[in-house]
Amino acid sequence: MVMWDKLGTNSAPGRFYNKIRKKFGDEVVRFIQRSVYGTETFESAESLAELAKHQGLNVLVFRVVEDSNVG
Repeated sequence: MVMWDKLGTNSAPGRFYNKIRKKFGDEVVRFIQRSVYGTETFESAESLAELAKHQGLNVLVFRVVEDSNVG
């Protein structure tokens, strides 16, 4: 999961979201909310994080593990 923020703004520039769609499509990167995206692999998370950093965003990457005993 990749999350980002930029102090003083409500969201990343619109062109950033267009770059995400162009580079990854809807299969590799999944929209969760405006500044949170899920990815299928760590490599795609790293690539998305780099793209966000180039937009001047502060980025965090998390590893999410599904637990069948929860929920």
